[in-house]
Amino acid sequence: MRNAFAAALVKAARSDPRVVLLTGDHGYALFDEMRRVCPGQYINAGVAEQNMVGVA
Repeated sequence: MRNAFAAALVKAARSDPRVVLLTGDHGYALFDEMRRVCPGQYINAGVAEQNMVGVA
C-alpha cells in the first residue's frame, strides 16, 4: 500500500508542479524516487514535525 501511494505521488508530481510532498524524517526509502525525480517538490522537515504546520 505504501509503495502504491509513493508511485501515485510521483506520477501526480510529474504532471503537476503544484504537487508537493512535505514529510517528516521517516528513516526509510519510501520517498526516494520522489526526492530523485522531483527534488523541488520534496520537502523533508526532518525531526521537526511541529514545524511542518508552519511550512504547510
